[in-house]
Amino acid sequence: MSGQEKRLMVMAGGTGGHVFPGLAVAHHLMDQGWQVRWLGTADRMEADLVPKHGIEIDFIQISGLRGKGLKAQMLAPVRIFNAWRQARAIMQRFQPDVVLGMGGYVSGPGGLAAWSLGIPVVLHEQNG
Repeated sequence: MSGQEKRLMVMAGGTGGHVFPGLAVAHHLMDQGWQVRWLGTADRMEADLVPKHGIEIDFIQISGLRGKGLKAQMLAPVRIFNAWRQARAIMQRFQPDVVLGMGGYVSGPGGLAAWSLGIPVVLHEQNG
C-alpha cells in the first residue's frame, strides 16, 4: 500500500457468528497492508481468540440486559454512556481510518463513538 498505512478497527464480540467473519475481513485487509485493532469485551470469546490471530484488542465494558432485572435496566443508560466514553478514548488513541461493526453488544457504543469522532462506520449484518 502506498503512502501512510491505513488503520481499521473491528468491533465484534460475543459469538463466533460475529467474531469469525470479523477475523476473515481483518486478515484480508492485513494482507493488503492495513493496521488492524479490535474492540471487544474482556469476558467473551474474542478476548482469547483475537490475540491468537496476531491482532491487538482493546476492551470496553458492555453486556446485554436480558434477564438482569430492573436495576440493570435502570442503570443501562449510564453503562452505555460509560462504554461509549471507553470506546471513544480507544479510538482517539488508535485513530482508525474506518471502523467495521460486525455485531455484538460492543458495536453499539463503539459505532456511536466512531460517529461522534467523524470516523466512517461500516456495518456488516451476517444474519439472514
